[in-house]
Amino acid sequence: MVDDIEIEKKPQENNSSVTVTAIKSPVEKEVVDKPVIENHPLSDPKNPVAKQPTENPNQAAKKTPVADKTPDGKNKTKKSVAGKLNNINISFGVSLEEKVFLAKHLSIILKSGISLPESLRIVVEQSKGKLKKVLKDIISKIENGKALNVALSDHKDVFDPLFINMIKIGEKSGTLDESLTYLAEQLTKDSKLIGKIKSASLYPEIVLITAVIIGGGISYFILPKLTKLFTSFGSALPLPTRMLLWFSNSLAKYGIIWLGVIIGLVVGIWLLLKIKTVRGAWQALVLRLPIIGNLTKSLNLARFSLTMGTLLRSSVTIDEALSITSDALDYIPYQKAITTVQAEVSKGKTMLEGIESADINNRLFDPSTRAMIKVGEKTGTLNNSLLYISDFFQDEVDSVTKDMATTLEPILLIFIALVVGFVAVAVVTPMYSILGVIGGK
Repeated sequence: MVDDIEIEKKPQENNSSVTVTAIKSPVEKEVVDKPVIENHPLSDPKNPVAKQPTENPNQAAKKTPVADKTPDGKNKTKKSVAGKLNNINISFGVSLEEKVFLAKHLSIILKSGISLPESLRIVVEQSKGKLKKVLKDIISKIENGKALNVALSDHKDVFDPLFINMIKIGEKSGTLDESLTYLAEQLTKDSKLIGKIKSASLYPEIVLITAVIIGGGISYFILPKLTKLFTSFGSALPLPTRMLLWFSNSLAKYGIIWLGVIIGLVVGIWLLLKIKTVRGAWQALVLRLPIIGNLTKSLNLARFSLTMGTLLRSSVTIDEALSITSDALDYIPYQKAITTVQAEVSKGKTMLEGIESADINNRLFDPSTRAMIKVGEKTGTLNNSLLYISDFFQDEVDSVTKDMATTLEPILLIFIALVVGFVAVAVVTPMYSILGVIGGK
């Protein structure tokens, strides 16, 4: 066809000639025949840059370097060492702080009127690791027509049911930015609660691990040398010394076996706690402990009431909010209780009646929580009552963790002092016996 042939007039130095290019394939036409953007500098005929001739696609193809070929004739692509290293993607999980960052920044950007895909691209530029990879996949799926909550559901290993359902509610109601704001507040408070527990347990963990390492080092490297000294004089050794020497000899002879037994116990306990029934029984036992039980109860009530209050504030129905909250909590006794409450609520009972049926012994929900829920249901302000309960128990967790750190410090010091005193008595006491034997000679 005539339309498929381009006739180009190119000025030469001595003469002018007419160049007739070959018929273009549909792919070449799609690439070359692009619409000209109006008022663009390059579309202006007076612009010297615009007058420069476009490189022929056939010439461009000639300039493309040909890949090396293997002996069997197939193309082989060369990659530099840097390129190979860049392709290695070492990624870890997405932390709670990164999820807070995502919810906060996405909410602020959406409020400024930027579209969702563009907002996510802005967040991607500030992200790293696994979150960046996940967000790129989500952007691709949104551009292909999927809703944000559906795209998030494809990454359930990163986003929990609370995160996905809050996004889903925001998309349905057209208030995605508000839902993200509520979600960011929820995750921030959740992160602070978990951070307080970790901070409270950090000090005793460091002290105990240091004590074990130092004690093991002394028993393995120093005490065996003292054993020869103590036994060479033939004097009767005191009980603390004999106990210490037995431990030292046992560690020297069977140290690898002891290490294997300890590692086996730790791995075995970890695997047992992976079983839901065993983990539930263990968690129920922890709730009955004096100090740790009260702290665990306060932490779970704070998370329960915060999640429920946030969902109800976002206009989620109470039975759906209970279902999402049950999935959001990781403590099995509370999961079972909330599932029972949901079943009672779906039958037409109030949330308080459901709690009374699920927790007959008052081990999970204390009287103050029940009273505030009762007030909230009567006045129609259940979400506000639950958020108040959340604030109360967050302060309770803060207070308990501070008191626990203050209480554990002297206890740990006393424990270390007793261990050091025992070792000192076991080492110093036989010295007097040895001096007595030498003096008698």
